[in-house]
Amino acid sequence: MTVPMALMDFVPVLLFGAAWVILYRDLKDKLDLCSGILLPLGALIVLLAGFFKAVWKLQNAIGVTPVELFNRAFFPAQSIGFVLLGVGMLAFLYGKRRIVRSLTMVFVMGMVLGNLGMSAGLVYIARRMKVKPAIAAFIVSFVLILMMGYLSSRDFAQASMHWVAQSVNLLGEGLLFVGALLLHRAGLADPDALNKQA
Repeated sequence: MTVPMALMDFVPVLLFGAAWVILYRDLKDKLDLCSGILLPLGALIVLLAGFFKAVWKLQNAIGVTPVELFNRAFFPAQSIGFVLLGVGMLAFLYGKRRIVRSLTMVFVMGMVLGNLGMSAGLVYIARRMKVKPAIAAFIVSFVLILMMGYLSSRDFAQASMHWVAQSVNLLGEGLLFVGALLLHRAGLADPDALNKQA
C-alpha cells in the first residue's frame, strides 16, 4: 500500500458524501419524519465507515500503527448504513406505512436471528465456564424475548395485553441480567475464564 493509493481511497468517500449533501438538500422538504431520519443517518454511517477505512489504509501506508477497529468496523457499519439508506428511500418513495408493514417480518427475522446469536453465544460461554444456572437463564430469556418480539408486533386494544407484554419483557430481560450476573460472579472478567473445558 502506497501513500498515493491510500489517499486515493478518500476520493470515493468524499464523492459519496458530496452526493448525499446535494441529495439531502434537495429532498429535505419532501421527506417525512421516517425517511428524514433514515436517509441522513444511513448516509452518515456509510460515510464514516468509508472515511475510517481510508484512514486505516493511510496509517498502514505511512508506517503508523493502524487502529484495527477502523478496518474491522468497516463492513458491519457500511452494511447498516446502506440498509438504513435503502429503507429510508423506500419509505420516501412508497410511503412509510406500506414500507413499515412490509418490512416488519424482515425486522422480526433480524431480531430473532440476532437474539439467537446472542443467546447461543452466552450459553456457550456459560457452558465453558460450567455455570449451569446461567445456561438456564439465557435459554429461558431467549424464549421470553422471542415471545416479546411476537407480542410487540401485535396491536393491542386491551390494556391487560400491554401488561402481559411488559411482564414477559421484564422476565426475559431480568433473566438476561441474572445470567450476566452469574457469569460475572463466576469470574468472566478473568483472563482465563473461557479456557475452562466444558
